[in-house]
Amino acid sequence: MVIPRAALYLDRACFEYHEQEAVGALPVTNRYRAISFNAGAGMKKILLILDFSGTLSLEAVRFGAPARLEAALRDAGLWTLGIDVARYWDEVVGPTWIEGSSTQIGLKGLLARWLEARGVAATLAARRAARFVQSYMAASEIDPAWQRLFAALRADPRAITLIATDHYVEATRQIARQMAKLGWAALSLQLRNGRIARRRRNALVAPPMALIANSAELGVAKAEPLFWQRVQAGLRAAPDRIVVVDDFGASEQADDSYADPARVERRRRQTIAALEQTFAAPVSTVWFTLARPVAQTIDEILALVADADGVSRQNN
Repeated sequence: MVIPRAALYLDRACFEYHEQEAVGALPVTNRYRAISFNAGAGMKKILLILDFSGTLSLEAVRFGAPARLEAALRDAGLWTLGIDVARYWDEVVGPTWIEGSSTQIGLKGLLARWLEARGVAATLAARRAARFVQSYMAASEIDPAWQRLFAALRADPRAITLIATDHYVEATRQIARQMAKLGWAALSLQLRNGRIARRRRNALVAPPMALIANSAELGVAKAEPLFWQRVQAGLRAAPDRIVVVDDFGASEQADDSYADPARVERRRRQTIAALEQTFAAPVSTVWFTLARPVAQTIDEILALVADADGVSRQNN
C-alpha cells in the first residue's frame, strides 16, 4: 500500500498507522508509518470526544419512534415472527443491552437468538435479523448540520477527533462509512487478547483522521474508567485538554430504558468522573439535547476548542 506523502507526519509518539488490507485486522507484527495528531510546537492537543447515537446521528434515535420502528419490524419480517414494538424493547433490547453493547454478538445475534429460542429456524432468524439491522444502520446517518463542525476540525491541527459510543458492534462500520462520506479516514479501537489494536475501517488513509471507540469492541461502557483506559492505550497521545459532547442517552426514545432520566444523570456524572480519573487533563462538557439547535452546539464546541486556557466547565 502506498500512503500519500501528505499523510505522513513525524511525531510517531502520537499515533501509529499499521499497513493492512482495507478490511483487514491490524496484526501487531505489521510495519507502521506515523500518522500523527501532532499539534505543532507550542500547541496544545485537544481530545474532542463526540457521541454518535442521539448526538451526531439524530436519525438513529428517531428510528426507534413507535410508528417508524413498527414499520421497520414489519418490513424485516420480524413482526410476523412475534417481535412487535413492546417486545423489541422489553424482551430484546432491555434485558440484553449490557451484553449487546459490550460483546461482539451484535443486535443481529441477539434478535436471531430470541427468535431461535421460540422455535424459528436459525437460517430464517438470521436472515430477518440481518434485514432489520441493515435498516437500522442505514438510518443511522450523521446529521448534515454537523458538517460545519467537521469542516472546521479539518483545519485545526490541535484537535484529536474521537467518536465514542455505547452501541452494538454493527455501529462501528456504519460510523466509518459516515466519516468517509465526510472525507475522513477512520480507525476503530478494539480489545484483542488483552491489548488494544487499531483497525482501519474505510479506504481513506490521509488526514483528517477520526478514531472510533465502540463499547462493543472495547468490552465496557463509556461510564466506566476501564473504557477510557483502553481508549488511552489506543490513543497513544497525551491530550492537554478534553472536550466531550454527549447526550448521555437523553435523546433516546422514551420506551428505551437507556433514556430513563435518573440513569442519564448517573451516566453523565460517571462518564465525566471516569474521564477525569483516566486523563490528567481538564474536561469540558457540552451536554447535547434535541431541543438545542446543532448550530448553537457547534459554536460552543469550536469556542472550547479555540480556548487556549482550557478552563474546565460544565454545560447544563
